[in-house]
Amino acid sequence: MKDSCYNQLPLGRIFGVLTKKYIGFLAQQLQDSPVERYFYPLFLVATYSGKISQQQLADYLLSDKVSIVRIIDSLEKESLIERTINPKDRRQHLLCITEKAKPWIDKIEKAIQKTDALFISFLQQNMQEDFKPELINLVKQVMVLPVEEIEVFYSRKKRIKK
Repeated sequence: MKDSCYNQLPLGRIFGVLTKKYIGFLAQQLQDSPVERYFYPLFLVATYSGKISQQQLADYLLSDKVSIVRIIDSLEKESLIERTINPKDRRQHLLCITEKAKPWIDKIEKAIQKTDALFISFLQQNMQEDFKPELINLVKQVMVLPVEEIEVFYSRKKRIKK
């Protein structure tokens, strides 16, 4: 592909390509894990295990309640997290990881760090330090836009071991 074609891509397409590559690289590193997807949500639940509600997880992920329920249902179905009733507010569920998930949390954290570092390394040296803060600033600025969100799905096919 000629470089001029890249210059014509809209930002959304560029971010989409980067997302696919990022998730693909991350998933390769974690292909033996019991986590089908939702690596970062599982990591967050582990970080605040037993002290994070579904709403707090939605806030951390900048996501809507419907998507969060889907994520939690998936992780719960894989026996990686459990919902418990908050004893201080019985209307609220607290999330905690299971024994099955515990050995994978450090691996997930390292894989995310490795993936972030790889992607940042592709930038020019003078851009590397400011890149993530600038992207965070962009996210904060666009959060005020009145648009309907869509969820991007990733699914990896389980390898059959012979």
